[in-house]
Amino acid sequence: MDTAVLTVDVRNGALGVVQHQRPDGGEWALPGTFLHEGETLADAVLRSLSEQVGLRGTRPQQLHVFEDPERDDRGWVLCVAHVVLVLAEDVDPVVASRDDVRVVPVEDAVGQPFDHDVIVRLAVDRVRQDYALHPDPAGLLGESFTLKGLQALHDAVAPQPGPGESRPSIDTFRRYMVGKGLIQPTGEFARKERPGAMGKPAELYRRAGESRDLTDGLGVRPVRKERDRADRPVDDAGPARTFGELGAPNVAPAIQRLVDEVGAQVPVTLTVMPHYVAVRPAGEERVAAYARPQTLSVGLDPDAAVTVTDDHPDFRLERTSAATHHVHVPASALDEAARRQVARAVLEQALARIAGAH
Repeated sequence: MDTAVLTVDVRNGALGVVQHQRPDGGEWALPGTFLHEGETLADAVLRSLSEQVGLRGTRPQQLHVFEDPERDDRGWVLCVAHVVLVLAEDVDPVVASRDDVRVVPVEDAVGQPFDHDVIVRLAVDRVRQDYALHPDPAGLLGESFTLKGLQALHDAVAPQPGPGESRPSIDTFRRYMVGKGLIQPTGEFARKERPGAMGKPAELYRRAGESRDLTDGLGVRPVRKERDRADRPVDDAGPARTFGELGAPNVAPAIQRLVDEVGAQVPVTLTVMPHYVAVRPAGEERVAAYARPQTLSVGLDPDAAVTVTDDHPDFRLERTSAATHHVHVPASALDEAARRQVARAVLEQALARIAGAH
């Protein structure tokens, strides 16, 4: 059992991951343990989090099974990876009291042993997709919350904006969350933070019933059960195959044309989210690219990403993790035929990379 404990720093708008220092070699790694006889998977995860990083009361979700015979130099060891999402403020006391526990930004979680770099990347992708489709699936905000607080949480989880881009406005965020029926007003208002403060108190909302699925029951997902999640409807129209079906999202026409061209040759699923449009191979839950207003961010193997950006300096490189780097293609680069062809090849490679991972 290896677990990516992701921390949400709402105040600073960032995602981190908890690491512990391994006693056998001093390496920083994800918390993990071997399954004991008669123990459930969930119990093993909770035990490892309590013993190794001092966290209790978390709700683990199964993420992926790693079964490469070469993944562990101690022998053939299968790993059931999990993900847990918590507020950074809930982890701060543990970090302050222990020298063998730390939190690092998710983009800096590289060079870890075993498959831990890949686990972090998959965990980040899973959490970002969950939060893009649902208001607060992990229930970090409690039963009721303000729209501003929910947006701040989503901003912290979502990918960082690229050059010339910004987060969606509060009105855009409201139209998505309220318009799709994902949240409902409670009829109550938040208390003012300062006595005598001017203005109307903020309205409180709650999650709609269907968006609470990740916190009900045991909070543990069966392995591989959600492979078809990408094809599950997120609104009445369901996921789209072309940008035209999405009702003219705020994406540059050049990016729309490129993705539509590739989608005509390779089956893709497009889903509108508050911060971007997710581009995935049809039937897959992992995102191959994020289409934002002026940028297409494409996930590639690190070597391939470095090669592309070395040859095309206006394609910005983001070293996301040891397993995946992102190539950020500006819409302006797609006006030139040669660079447009390179961008198309990059997107096709990203889609094939995910589709071929199984």
